[in-house]
Amino acid sequence: MFAAGEEKSLTLVQGSGIHFVIMRKRSIPVKVKSAEHPEEETATQVCTSACQTLMDSVISLDQQLTARMAVCATKESQLGHLRPLMKMLEISCHGVPWILGSLLLFAFSYKPIDVTVSVNLLGVLVFDLIVVGVLKFIFQRSRPSHNVMDMFAAPSVDKFSFPSGHSTRAAMMGLFLCRHLLSESQFWCCLVCLWSISVAASRILLGRHHVLDVVCGFLIGMAAYHVYVSYIWVSQATCLTYLDTYFGHVHL
Repeated sequence: MFAAGEEKSLTLVQGSGIHFVIMRKRSIPVKVKSAEHPEEETATQVCTSACQTLMDSVISLDQQLTARMAVCATKESQLGHLRPLMKMLEISCHGVPWILGSLLLFAFSYKPIDVTVSVNLLGVLVFDLIVVGVLKFIFQRSRPSHNVMDMFAAPSVDKFSFPSGHSTRAAMMGLFLCRHLLSESQFWCCLVCLWSISVAASRILLGRHHVLDVVCGFLIGMAAYHVYVSYIWVSQATCLTYLDTYFGHVHL
């Protein structure tokens, strides 16, 4: 008897007029391996197919919700008369005004703490642009089909939808302002939080982004802020060291 995975080999030996048959065993591990391989491929294919089906379902649901909620996408939309208000919210969180504002804040800051805040305000804005630009380039998700491309000063990478740059910036600026500029006023912090959420919501109402683009963008903005504060934040001592050398006669 032979074990599984072994093959019988017959050898004829002639001697003294008598023929002997010698039976040898030979293992065939290649056949066993080839028999197991299709099962592994099948399991992998099933897992991949299930993940793809789930992804397609989520994207389909996302597109349906986006189409229903884009009530200000055009002037003829259900709430098209609110489109100017949505556009104002869009401009209020545009990167260009915020970067110019941080430069003006830096130019008119004289106290060390104010200089530190202005420098890091510019830093967090630049960090936001880098994070969003890289993610848009990686995912390259198209904007909703009902979107009207009439945005103010939109760069070429802004033709992509994921994540929403306005949502990431709104989240980052909301946290930055409440923790470093308006921490002593709960009233203004509440207004900033309301503005931040309104900006994010306006991206869906205007039809600029899908729902997932906005939700994920807001979460990414919050995470990016904490990463900047934890690992990139420019300390007051560092600001004073460089500013004393180059701009001491102006700021300090």
